[in-house]
Amino acid sequence: MNTTPKGTRPVPRPIAEIPVPSGVPASPYELPPGRPPEFVTAADIPEPPKLPDELPPALEQKCCPEVATFEIAKTRSLYFAFDPTTNLPANPGADEYWIPPTKAKSLPSSKITRDGARWVSVGVGLETEVEIAFDGHKGAGCIVNCTYEVVPASIADVVTTAIAGSGVSFKIKGKAVGEASLKVICQGKEIGWYHIWCIQPVTINVDVASIVTPNSRAAVYSISDMEAYINEVYRQTLITVSLNDVGAVTVTPTLSTYSSTNLAHLNQMDALARAASSKFLADYRLYYYVDTAGHSGGLGVVSGGLGNPGPGFSFFDHHTDGSYNTMAHEFGHLLNLSHPLHDYDQDEFPLFQLNKMSPSANVLPDDQWNLMGYNGTLPQRGSSRKPLRYLQWKKCNRS
Repeated sequence: MNTTPKGTRPVPRPIAEIPVPSGVPASPYELPPGRPPEFVTAADIPEPPKLPDELPPALEQKCCPEVATFEIAKTRSLYFAFDPTTNLPANPGADEYWIPPTKAKSLPSSKITRDGARWVSVGVGLETEVEIAFDGHKGAGCIVNCTYEVVPASIADVVTTAIAGSGVSFKIKGKAVGEASLKVICQGKEIGWYHIWCIQPVTINVDVASIVTPNSRAAVYSISDMEAYINEVYRQTLITVSLNDVGAVTVTPTLSTYSSTNLAHLNQMDALARAASSKFLADYRLYYYVDTAGHSGGLGVVSGGLGNPGPGFSFFDHHTDGSYNTMAHEFGHLLNLSHPLHDYDQDEFPLFQLNKMSPSANVLPDDQWNLMGYNGTLPQRGSSRKPLRYLQWKKCNRS
């Protein structure tokens, strides 16, 4: 029962004054005029402003990296071919398209320009990986604003859809035979690109034999190791090589005069060997021809000319990987690849590289370890003379 007399005001509890620290804004709630704090009740304090049911979303951070560049994947099995030399800029470090990074960029109409863009190869239905890096970005919030476009879109798909950091893997998948470019775009601005060569993978069968004559001996080699070595090289072109080991084949030549340039003698060895053994099954033929009398010192040769399926010769086996590298080099000739020195049509190497090359060295200054050059000792060739470039990928016979 309420015993408070009518008209009597309840005595409110006093409200303690809380000091306001320096720099803190005053309370938005003001007391009624003339009302001392000790007589303020809850009814005297206004309602706080009502908030909407949904707060507006935070403004998205909008910024763009200045440049997106691409480098080779960290693991060899993750990519096919990567060519950083065909479009090598005229002035490294002062390249027209990438330096300064803030310069406006636009994909060139020609894919063979000295803009520093990379070439990558990929098979139809297969994936290849590169490493993407960004310059001038201000954190992951900027990088995720980037989008990726393949032009034309019919050639490849972007498998990687979101990148959250710099220096990370980036994948594409081949869709159809042809060439394309991948562009990196942020807020309508092109900030980088590379070029794509997409081709249907093929397998080429190759016979390997060792010719034994009164002046030569059987070679020592491992057919499985040789196959693995050659496939490492031609993976760049999406060509798989299947080697058939014919073994040692004994023949008696009628042309006894031999040198590494005596093509008639070498062609006769090829014909005699094929007639002597039923183990030859393939169209392409590679031979060891070791310790032949009168050997002039040449490491290898194709005696039937460029683009023919054979024969190709290696004249030594004393350095195993070196001989496999020679076989890969001679097989390149069978597939129609020239030495840089003999690229008379100028359709396998960039002209600016050919113009810088010594007339007799057969070594490209900007691509010293190209498979079709002559750089290095046998150990160096075995480990390093392996790259093939975009124009060479295109030039290879595929059947």
